Amino acid sequence: MGPFPRAVFRQRTTENIVINVGLQWFNRILGVVSKVILVRLLFPSDFGIFALATGLIGFVGTFGAFGLDYAIIQKGKDATEDDYNVAMTLRIVIAVALFAVSLAFAVPWAMLYPKSDPVAIAATTEVIALVYLVTPWSFVPSTRLIQELRYRTIAVPSLASQLANAILPIALALAGFGVWALVYGYLLSQVVSAGAYVLVRGARFKPMFRSEIARPLLGYARYLIAAALLTFLITNIDNFAVGRLLGDTPLGLYAVAYGFGYLPVSLLSSPAGGALFPSLTRIQKDVAALRDAYLESFSYAIVLIVPAAIGLSVLAPEIVHILLGDRWIGATVPLLILGFYGLGRGLVDFSSSLFAAVGTPRIIAVQNLYILILSVILLVPLTLSYGINGTSVAMTVPVLLVAVVSLRHSARTLQGRLTDFVDRLWGPLVAAETMGVVVFAARWALDTVLPSRIGIPFVDVSVSEVTIVLLVGIVLGVAVYFGLLKYADPKVYQGVKHHIGLVIGGLPCPSQGSGYVPESHPYRVTYGGREPVLLVPRRGKRRPSCETPAGSFQSAAQTFDLDASESEV
Repeated sequence: MGPFPRAVFRQRTTENIVINVGLQWFNRILGVVSKVILVRLLFPSDFGIFALATGLIGFVGTFGAFGLDYAIIQKGKDATEDDYNVAMTLRIVIAVALFAVSLAFAVPWAMLYPKSDPVAIAATTEVIALVYLVTPWSFVPSTRLIQELRYRTIAVPSLASQLANAILPIALALAGFGVWALVYGYLLSQVVSAGAYVLVRGARFKPMFRSEIARPLLGYARYLIAAALLTFLITNIDNFAVGRLLGDTPLGLYAVAYGFGYLPVSLLSSPAGGALFPSLTRIQKDVAALRDAYLESFSYAIVLIVPAAIGLSVLAPEIVHILLGDRWIGATVPLLILGFYGLGRGLVDFSSSLFAAVGTPRIIAVQNLYILILSVILLVPLTLSYGINGTSVAMTVPVLLVAVVSLRHSARTLQGRLTDFVDRLWGPLVAAETMGVVVFAARWALDTVLPSRIGIPFVDVSVSEVTIVLLVGIVLGVAVYFGLLKYADPKVYQGVKHHIGLVIGGLPCPSQGSGYVPESHPYRVTYGGREPVLLVPRRGKRRPSCETPAGSFQSAAQTFDLDASESEV
């Protein structure tokens, strides 16, 4: 890849990651707000029943997409209309089969949990199974949008779905629907998502089956299916164990704690990796470019994943007390432990984008198998001995161990060294660990000196001491972390500032004859023996393209044989 395409690739990848991460942040924050409201309207047992019902659907659903979306995206520009037609045909056939299987196994599945409510579990499972008949219709438009790197457009159905999933369950819970508020809210949000995808991109396809097309698609997907199945078991085997051994109320407490502990993955690692994957597929044959792009993205991802995980653990008592209420105090210790689960899982999941992009999804499956085996060994004895606290430990230790293995596999794939990752990890780790110590000390000091409630001057309002501790802890933690990061890893600190500015406002276009352009500048372009210039893609009608000695941005793109999807962000 020449300098110009690499510059465009870098900006587009950066924007897509930030858009995807920002979108997931909005979705998850909205989800957290919705959950905070719902936990005050519903009971832990409601969340436990819903977790068990979605457990069977999720298990069967791992075969739903069959990895066909990844198989098509990995083909890049070589993907044809026939590929989409065959894949969509397979997707519909699989969905109908999965719906039938879920209905057949709903009652036997519910009978596995005698300490819960088998009748409610079976009924909710049968209704949620309808989601299989809805989700296939988003397959073609969502896959096309991802392949085209159009994450701004993807934001529309994602936001619509999340709004539906936040508003509808609350309305139904207020109306007294109990656990069915969660069921109907989830199902209707999937209908909204599929409909929005069809509206923004269209879902036209021609039913078709050709074995010469289906075979390689399914061949690539088999490891992704195995990885998805193992991932599902890893993230749900704890629910199954708690539900069977302890009942639906402890499961509800654990499930909510797990949801908060998983935030570093859902907010940061998964969306960043998802946005990075299609970009990495475009440079998978250029090992040097692949290594540079992945390591840079890894640096920025880890800068956010590490402090988020440690912050959740340190402030777990305040988070549970303020956001969830006294009814959920039993979730405090599990959340403290599962914050570190989010750290390890974030590292493992982020590496999946690399392995999928270079055509080695088998590594993803193997890593997940390691986690599953270690979790199974620890899960039952620790859960029986220590309840949901033991369950949290049983899930966290294997993920942290395999995270180290994942870094080693990543280094080999990139033909680099493990120290490449260690060098990028130590700065954020040191800063985050120091942040955790400072925040913990501040918590202890405030708990010692503050009364239970503090009055606000000039108004007849008071706030609890726990609220003050949480607010001070968040502000102090952010200030300490980024203050230390500036010295522990100044290159990454400056890079974070640069990329935030790039995405929000873009790089300024230099004026004619603006003079020297530094060699280190990521958008410095030299061609045809002419003076180096900065090229900044257009971002809409109000933002003119930078002029170059050869004309506009588009004429330069043609010089480097770029297509429109690469030259316009």
